[in-house]
Amino acid sequence: MRTDICQKLTFVMPTRIDSDARKRNLLYVTKRLSVLGCKIIILEADKFAHLNAEDINIQNVEYHFVEDANPCFFRTHYINILLRMSSTDVVAVWDADIVTSYEQIEEAYQYIANEDYILTYPYCGDYVLLNNIASANLVDTSNLNSLINSKPKALYARPFCGGAYFVNRERYLSLGGENEHFNGWGPEDVERQKRVEIMGFRYRWICNGKAYHLNHPRSKNSNFFSKRHKCKMENELVKVCSMDKEELTEYIKTW
Repeated sequence: MRTDICQKLTFVMPTRIDSDARKRNLLYVTKRLSVLGCKIIILEADKFAHLNAEDINIQNVEYHFVEDANPCFFRTHYINILLRMSSTDVVAVWDADIVTSYEQIEEAYQYIANEDYILTYPYCGDYVLLNNIASANLVDTSNLNSLINSKPKALYARPFCGGAYFVNRERYLSLGGENEHFNGWGPEDVERQKRVEIMGFRYRWICNGKAYHLNHPRSKNSNFFSKRHKCKMENELVKVCSMDKEELTEYIKTW
């Protein structure tokens, strides 16, 4: 990636390391992204830190730990903290388990930098959930081209809109940043996209290329916590989607 881009793009990675596989994935993805030369900020929130200085001894990686005993990982809250910690025009919010090609990353960046989009995705909408064997093989060999050439089947029939996304930092924060009414796993990815649309801004996926998700055990933070939590999260999505621009502008002011 060009030097001028590296100075204008930050990767932020909110994380809770709930398994050995998650830690493996985070370290691999961080190392892979660090090759680009962009600043990477990792924020781990948990009862205690699972990472140490040796794990992330990479020049352009900044690590922060927040002690948080809440069993529910408040991801939207920590993304907002990371967005405000960043100083670049464009920020890529990146899950610990997502892999894409470098070309896809640059294309997603360019849409925001040069074509006035506020939100972009570094994949075409296709999302591939890798099994244990494929995940271990990618981590061991880092041969993404071999995986791409095998043409694995995408998981969703509809376009995926989570896992990794780029935002124009200033504009996105002016729209409220992440909606912290989503305080756990839920439909915040759909809400984010719909809010951008209602407020009159543009978003898009890149033309080609999938998102690949490294395998890990499904913890409490990979599902709704309860039926009550599920209902609350879905009601928040419906609430935002039912608003017009004026209503949503006033609602954002209450966050």
